[in-house]
Amino acid sequence: MNNRKPKVPIIKNIHQKVYAAASKPGALNMDFWHKCKTTHCRAGWVVTLAGKAGKALEDHYGMADEAAIAIYKASGYKINPWRFYDSNEVALADMKRLAEEEKADARKSR
Repeated sequence: MNNRKPKVPIIKNIHQKVYAAASKPGALNMDFWHKCKTTHCRAGWVVTLAGKAGKALEDHYGMADEAAIAIYKASGYKINPWRFYDSNEVALADMKRLAEEEKADARKSR
């Protein structure tokens, strides 16, 4: 872990983007942060979707979950860290719920 914290990226419509990525067949594996380039856990998807800035933050913390917590917070959502230890099914259902709520909120604010 280096001493200088990188800028925390913001992911617009974070819930919709995470759900879209994680809901593809074989894309979610809550047992590994990054299993391969196309399979990640929830925290791994947040870091991956944040691009180079997400990777820099993960490198800074040394953990995907700490980086994902910071990215979620910067993106307007305070996630319970225990959500990173859900089963695939529970995590995907929660991601779907949040994505649907985010989409509905966007429609209301138009």
